[in-house]
Parts: sequence; structure tokens; C-alpha cells
Amino acid sequence: MQEFFRDYSPLIALALLLAGTFLGYWYRKHKFRNRQVIFRLLKQVFDHTHDGVTITDPEGNIIAVNRTFTQVTGYTEEEVLGENPRILSSGYHDRDFYENYWQTLLRDGIWQGEIWNRRKDGEIYLEWLTAKAVKDSDGEITHYVAIFTDITEHRRQEARLEHATEHDRLTGLPNTANTLRELSRQVPNLQRHWCFALIDIDNFRLVNASYGFAVGDQLLGSLARRLKEASQGLVARHSADVFICTFPLNPHDDEKDRREQLANIRQHLGRPFSIKGKLMEFSFTMGTSIWKDASLAVNELLQQSELALHAAKARGAGQTRHYSEDLKENNNPLVLLQGLREALSNNQLSLNFQPLVASGSQRIHALEVLLRWDHPTLGRIPPDQFIPLAERHGLMEPLGQWILEQSLKQYSAWQDKEIAPSRIAVNVSPLEFQAENFVENVQSLLGKYQLNPEVLELELTEGVFVQRDKETLDRLDQLSSVGVHLAIDDFGTGYSSLAYLKHLPVNQLKLDRAFIRSLPANEADRAIVESTLALCRGLKMTVVAEGVEEAEQADYLARKGCDLLQGYYFSKPIEAAAMTELLIQNKLGSSLPVTK
Repeated sequence: MQEFFRDYSPLIALALLLAGTFLGYWYRKHKFRNRQVIFRLLKQVFDHTHDGVTITDPEGNIIAVNRTFTQVTGYTEEEVLGENPRILSSGYHDRDFYENYWQTLLRDGIWQGEIWNRRKDGEIYLEWLTAKAVKDSDGEITHYVAIFTDITEHRRQEARLEHATEHDRLTGLPNTANTLRELSRQVPNLQRHWCFALIDIDNFRLVNASYGFAVGDQLLGSLARRLKEASQGLVARHSADVFICTFPLNPHDDEKDRREQLANIRQHLGRPFSIKGKLMEFSFTMGTSIWKDASLAVNELLQQSELALHAAKARGAGQTRHYSEDLKENNNPLVLLQGLREALSNNQLSLNFQPLVASGSQRIHALEVLLRWDHPTLGRIPPDQFIPLAERHGLMEPLGQWILEQSLKQYSAWQDKEIAPSRIAVNVSPLEFQAENFVENVQSLLGKYQLNPEVLELELTEGVFVQRDKETLDRLDQLSSVGVHLAIDDFGTGYSSLAYLKHLPVNQLKLDRAFIRSLPANEADRAIVESTLALCRGLKMTVVAEGVEEAEQADYLARKGCDLLQGYYFSKPIEAAAMTELLIQNKLGSSLPVTK
């Protein structure tokens, strides 16, 4: 507020100058020499200005106040005439403050600043005051004029704004930046070690999706209150469903104390929450680090806890991981995540293709698309490392879109050369499949590359099929109705229920390699494979055996009527250029050369 008046005082002076110029011009034009008329005009300005004005004699006795003064202070003009302005004193300022006020006013002729005063009803208010000493031609002080503005509400708005920028609106907890500053102030010398914990609500999105954001907000508020009850230190909201909890540790055994305090926090959070009249329990994943080195910046401490939290999530829900050096660089999930974002945006990913071979002719019937990522410094990163990362951090939908488009683009190129196989199979993540516009995207890409929908096969895990909710069934039916083939991938490793097969528009079932590995020697695997083949014949579904690596496996599966075989026995996943050569040979009528 000081800055406001300092910055805009030239404008205020200009306004007064213009007003004076106008009055002078008006006076000359009309040749008014009646002092009473001029006095009335000046009194109108005095009474109707938005600032409060007080005029005192040289002894400090009030001789005039304007209407704004009475509105702000609550005193009438009659109540203050002849009184000293100290009747407004709030008691907030000491003697030194008023001494400085008068010395500055007498020395410089003006004083400006903030001052706390009291209204007639006892309410304290803050004003911005400009006091001016008025002197005659001999330099003697004849009056003092004080002009003030009530800035109480402005200050309250500033305080509210400051609080809003430093705190989370929903829970009222401090935000991350506020907490890091406070932590730095509280423990500058680190006489005690501190634990810095990040706490994530597992599957919080399901609450918003199932019950709405209002219920999700209610849960977050309840969680914030419980954390404050359980913690001996600072609690903050870090992001949507992640909270910060920091607390000092026992210097004699900080590791034991850390475990005990975290156990206490888990106990508080583990109690059921009441949601829509129902008691529900949630699990929490934690990542922690210990601040024991004064040279370590609090931002680095936060980063360590984030690494630990990501590592804990990789282990599964409800886990706790403490930061250790092995989480840096090569095993750093944040590095991988950022690298994956860059690889996706810079087109650094690639596709490999593995043939699905007809068991009778051993010719290529279809190709399965497999994603590959060669990191510039870390080398090839297995899909089982980066695909879960993409699913957890919202990258699966754009990643799946990229895979599908590149697959159809390559298939279209092979089709132009008249060497394309009957079908190309693309794996689809459950998260990608649940996207609202998934079916429209598939149809759009097929149209973009002018491909018949029947050339595309989407491989989905059992989890997608057994959900049986209306939206899932509608998507499956829409895809099937336009001719897209649907396959159940890794059959037998998930829910392994056969009852749902007859109700779904599924064209193909892929037997997981776990049942193929020990064939034909293992009796149990033979029973499972032969039963599945018989079932699929009855349902008019084709069967693919994954993981075929030996001639005995291929021969046995062919004899038992398995339609398609896939595995290293025929070909490893290879790049598009190498696959082009195989497809040319396949077009010429050659069977696929097997791996010896």
C-alpha cells in the first residue's frame, strides 16, 4: 500500500493541479470576485473527497474534519472539534513511533506512512496517512492537515491473497513451497535429523470416478485432519492425492523412530473413512528420506522422497520405500519417465514385428507389433519397465495412439507392395481401451491409411473382457461390428474364467507361454492346452500358442489343431526392414525358415 501511494502521488498532485487550474479558469471567465462562492466550492471538494481530512491548529487541536472522516471514524464533527487527534489512538504504537512522527513532520514538513487507529466503536483499523505542516509567508506553522485512507480491507485482501498463494484451498494445509521454506527456517543447523515423507492415496481416482469430485474432496479433507493429528511435525498438500509429512527424529535412534512414527501415521490413516454413508478403507504408498546433512537443500530432500515414492509404487499398493543411492540415475523412475516423454515427442521409439505362423504350412499369417525403446544413455529398456510407468503417469493413451498409427502406416506400406500378411495385431492397454474416444481413433486411423478394418487385430488382456460393464461391452461390440478382430492376450494368467467367452465378440485366444514351455512332456499343461483347443473349436475361435521355441512344441501343437504358432523357433521380433524381406519370401510361397 505504501508503494501505491508513493507511485501514484504524482497523479494525485496532477489532479489537484488540474482542479485548481479549472477553478482559476472558471473564476477568470465569469469574473467572480465573491470569496464566499469560492469558499462554497472548496468546501464541496473538502466534504466529498474519498479521503478523510483533519485540520488542526498549531497546538494540534482539531478545527475541521470532512464527511469521510466521520464515516470512517464514527465520530461526528461536533464530537471531535477542539479535541486532539490522539482520541483515535489504537494503543498499537509506542512513544518512539509518535516521537519520530512529530520530529519528521517538524523537520521535513510532511510525514507519510501506515498507522493503526481506533474507531468510536472500538474497532481497530489501518490507514495510510499523509500529514502536512502548513506555513505562512514568514515560515511559521499555522495549521496541520492530515489526509488519510482506510486501507484495512485492502490489507485483509492482501492477507487473503498471501494465504491463498501459500496454502491449499481445499484442505487449508500449507503448500509445498511454504513447507520447504518453513522447514529450512526451523532446522537451519540440523541439531536433529528430520524425516521427509510423501504419502500417496492408492487408487484415489476411483473415488472421484465412482462418487464424484465432491466426495473426493471430502476424503482429502478428512485425510488432512488425520495427518495433522498423527504428525509431530509439518503437514502439507503436495499434489492432488499426495501429502507431505515431515517430523523430527530421536537423535539416539532415528531409524527406529522413523519406522515407529510412520507406523503411527499408517494406523491413523488406516481407519475406515465414511463415504456416502459407507465405511471404506484405503491403502497408502509412502516414499521417505532423512535430512541429516545441513548442506543438502530441501529441494533435493523432496526429490529424494519422490524417487522413493515412485520406487514404492513400482512394488505395488501400500508399500513404503526409503531413499537410497541406488535410486539415482539408472534406476531413477523420474529419469525414465522424462526420457519416455522425450522419446514419444521426438519420435525416438521403434516397432518390431514377430510373425504368427500357420501351424500347417508354417507361412506367415499375421504379425504382432512390439514396442522398443533404445534410451540414448541407458540402452534398451524392457517394456515391462516403461509400460507400467506410462500407465501410472498418463502417457499410455498417447503412447498407444502412436503405436497404432505407426503399425497401420507400416502395414499400409506392405500392402502397397502386395506383401502384407492377412492381419496385423496390436496390443492395447486397458487404460488406453477405456479412453472415451478410443473406438473413434481406431476408425479414424483405419480410414487415414485406407485399410479394411478386418486387417486389424486388437489384443486385450483378460481383465478388459471380464469387467462386463456397459461401456466396455459397447466398445467391444462397436469394434467387432465394423470388422476389427479381437483377441484375448496371455489367456490363462489372469482371471482364467471360461464362462464369459461365449458372451463376447472375441475372434481369437492367445495361450500364454507359461502353458507352452513344458510341452509336450508336462501332463497338466497338455490337459490345459487340449481343453482350450476343444473349447475354442466349439466357439469358432482361433488359437495362438505363444512362446514356441522348440520343434517338439511346434509339432505337438500342430497335431492337436492349434491354428497359429508364435515364438523364437520361427523368428525373434525384428525391425520393419528385416520383416519386409521375410514377407517377400512368404509372398513367393516359401515357408518360414525355422531357428535351429
